[in-house]
Amino acid sequence: MACNTDTTDHEYEAQTTKINQFLQNVDHKIVVMSGKGGVGKSTVATNLAVFLSNQGYKVGLLDVDVHGPSIAGLLGLTNLKLNIIGDKIQAYPYTDHLKVVSIQGLLDTPDQPLIWRGPLKIGIIRQFLSDVIWGPLDYLIIDSPPGTGDEPLTIAQTVTDCQAIIVTTPQEISLADVRKSIEFCHKVNLPILGLVENMSGFVCPSCGNMHDIFKSGGGETTAATSDIPFLGRLPIDPSVVTAGDNGEAMDSLTSPIKAEMQSIIGKIIDQLSNKQKGADSAMKIAIPLAGGKLATHFGHCQEFAIITINNGTVIKHETSTPPPHAPGVIPNWVADLGCTDIIVGGMGEAAQSILSARNVKVMAGAPSLDPEKLVALYLNGELTDSGNACEHDHEGHECGHH
Repeated sequence: MACNTDTTDHEYEAQTTKINQFLQNVDHKIVVMSGKGGVGKSTVATNLAVFLSNQGYKVGLLDVDVHGPSIAGLLGLTNLKLNIIGDKIQAYPYTDHLKVVSIQGLLDTPDQPLIWRGPLKIGIIRQFLSDVIWGPLDYLIIDSPPGTGDEPLTIAQTVTDCQAIIVTTPQEISLADVRKSIEFCHKVNLPILGLVENMSGFVCPSCGNMHDIFKSGGGETTAATSDIPFLGRLPIDPSVVTAGDNGEAMDSLTSPIKAEMQSIIGKIIDQLSNKQKGADSAMKIAIPLAGGKLATHFGHCQEFAIITINNGTVIKHETSTPPPHAPGVIPNWVADLGCTDIIVGGMGEAAQSILSARNVKVMAGAPSLDPEKLVALYLNGELTDSGNACEHDHEGHECGHH
């Protein structure tokens, strides 16, 4: 198993480019997290992927819990090795619509422990994003280990536009750790798609009645208090345990939990669809300025005009001073402002790559006009993207015409 952390800056940048190229072909990235272990996080992640794929979506399921990988066992893949073709890892085709990658598939034996510290774990996660043959995906579901350590932090910092689903159980000891996960997401700017309360009641196999062993409703209360969406409850069901041990997902069951999981899937799809509709009707356009007009030197402009559009109408026009010039800083700053588009004269390839990876549309080759005229031309489709890039942009500098 190859995991090389001793890379040069050039190799790291090349790998980052490959990661961004892959992520551009993924519509939705979701990391499944929990504050503590034993709450059924991997079971939820696995079934999210399976149920989404059953609806015809192209789904990738990535297990980044390198110390305790569970995905392979839950899907009956424990003894299957991942194929390596040249320098690429072949994701396992679980079905026509679901591909799976887990560190389990690279171990010599199923019980081999990985006694790794941070750099090795970060390295293998980046390899799974850069060196795996995934193909285009509608959803990438990432199963992260519990807590707020290296793995979820690496995902938050590496997987652009990723959103989190947090899994908890109803009892207070789990909810206390979940609140730490919620705060973690806020600190690393990882949007929270919602919270799932697992093990919420027990379905008696004899009578079919529900019994609240661990209480119920704590997850929904925590979600409401934290102002995050509550996606639903999943009860304890012995048939789920049996199915997991047999390498089968919930879709094979006749249990009521199957309908509960489908309800959660429906809420996720609706929420993402509504966000996309909102994005389609609103725009936030960045324009680098010098002397009140478009600056041809993107990386060293005096200020940016930030113009917000809603349904084709300018509703806000403000200016903002960019941070000091350094490789990669200004493109990320523009994306952090929530900009959806940027109009520039010229821009280097590295800066364009960063903005593209963060879903900011670049319109290059614009004339040096005031921002109001540029926005009007842009909205009317009268600007043509020249694809202009600075020839000497080798190190991620944000260049313009010289």
